[in-house]
Amino acid sequence: MNNEQTNEKTFLLSESVFAWLCYIAGYAFCRCFPVMDYPLGGFLFILALFTATIIFFIIQKRKFAILPLLVACSALAISVSLLLSTNKFLYFWTFAYALAAYCYFVYSVLDNNLEKGFSNLILLDFFKAIIILPFCSLGKLFIAMFTGKARTSGKTIGKIFLGLAVTIIPTIIVTLLLSYDSNFIILLDKILDFDIAAVFSHIFSFGFAIPIGMFLFGLYNSASENKCKETINALSCKKAYQATKFVPTVTVIAAVIPLVFLYVVFFISQWDYYISGFIDSLPQEFSYAEYAREGFFQLCTVAVINLVIILSIVVFMRRNIDRPSVTLKIVSITFSLCTLILISTAIAKMIMYIKSYGLTPKRVYATWFMCLVALIFIIIIISQITRRIKAVAVSFFACVILLTGLSLSNIDQIIAQYNVNRYINGTLKTVDMNAMDDLGDAAIPELVRLAEYLDSKYDTDISAEACESDDELYDRLYYKLNYISDELKKRQENNSFFSKTIPEIKAINALKRIGLLK
Repeated sequence: MNNEQTNEKTFLLSESVFAWLCYIAGYAFCRCFPVMDYPLGGFLFILALFTATIIFFIIQKRKFAILPLLVACSALAISVSLLLSTNKFLYFWTFAYALAAYCYFVYSVLDNNLEKGFSNLILLDFFKAIIILPFCSLGKLFIAMFTGKARTSGKTIGKIFLGLAVTIIPTIIVTLLLSYDSNFIILLDKILDFDIAAVFSHIFSFGFAIPIGMFLFGLYNSASENKCKETINALSCKKAYQATKFVPTVTVIAAVIPLVFLYVVFFISQWDYYISGFIDSLPQEFSYAEYAREGFFQLCTVAVINLVIILSIVVFMRRNIDRPSVTLKIVSITFSLCTLILISTAIAKMIMYIKSYGLTPKRVYATWFMCLVALIFIIIIISQITRRIKAVAVSFFACVILLTGLSLSNIDQIIAQYNVNRYINGTLKTVDMNAMDDLGDAAIPELVRLAEYLDSKYDTDISAEACESDDELYDRLYYKLNYISDELKKRQENNSFFSKTIPEIKAINALKRIGLLK
């Protein structure tokens, strides 16, 4: 027993405080989850989590390298989108990245990186930070919370909770026995006048905060002690990478030639069909929607397959990894160029589709994804021309930058603004109200602007109790704005402070401007 006590790690006071902060962070996470319903809460959670951890590291006199600081800044920047938009799809991905970035930040500041600096092993670093290290020290939270002099307090608190647990059943029985007295019941109702659902919600949050706190402090403890240093390291990765090189070069060449031949035949046979997207000429047998969708998912699938082929060749083709391989360069560049041609035609077709029918979230996401894939293949080509480019690391940060740009752009407002501007300018026949429903509060100011334009055009008043027009779009807009104003009133009464967003505030002000909200 004495040996166990001697070998047991003694935590500093700052670490004990940090352990409690990890538990509080677990509780705060539960209160702002799901982030789709509490975007402001999610942003404040990420901000507080990074701020508290940075202060803790400063107290410990830790040094901050450039890479973890860049990752932390990217997480904080991307989390701002929780305030700027109402896009629940982006809420999920931005919040997930911010949490993953936090794990990497702690892992990297405590000097656990597989390689120093800007490394192609960064994805493995993220894997270790999220999947491996936290679970190596899960039980350390409680030891750190009640370390040193606090151990006595911890035992006292434990005894108090034990006493409360023991008295629950007798208290319930006594309450039932005394319930015959109506005055006692009335007084008890006044004393216990609270929302039972809210109480259970907080109890659940306090309970579920334990595993989250264990995860966060487990990550810190494992990273500070450099645990699992030999589980995955740069040397073992290099050995494994070298061991996978068993496919002869001639086999690789024989495997890729038929695919390249198919691409050449395909491009020749479909030249007129695909070139139509670049010259803005729609093939006679297609509508714009059919032309844009025709083969789109197949092209995306082919792009992914080509990426898998390139990665497989990089991993499995027999060669000296310290020297450039001419075969690898030729194959990688050839497949990348074929993929870029396919992606460029798909983007050209999508642009034609957007010109005819306007923007929707799906069209934007599809275009964004194609641009992302194209950028990855461009990076692959550059990395084959010069070995100074670390393709994996550059591709990772390219994805982060593009995701940050998409998240901070408030894309829903841009979509609504684009469609309304096109309609007002006469280049779009109508505004798709069903598509505008997917844009949430961000579309409301633009719908109000459209209503004001139609009011001036037809000499009507959108705020009137009864309003009819010969324009079907105006009638649909009238009912939609009135419905939205009613929903916003209910939401203001029921939603918590942590559900607020900037688009919601702008939507309320816009509806007040035309008299639909007071």
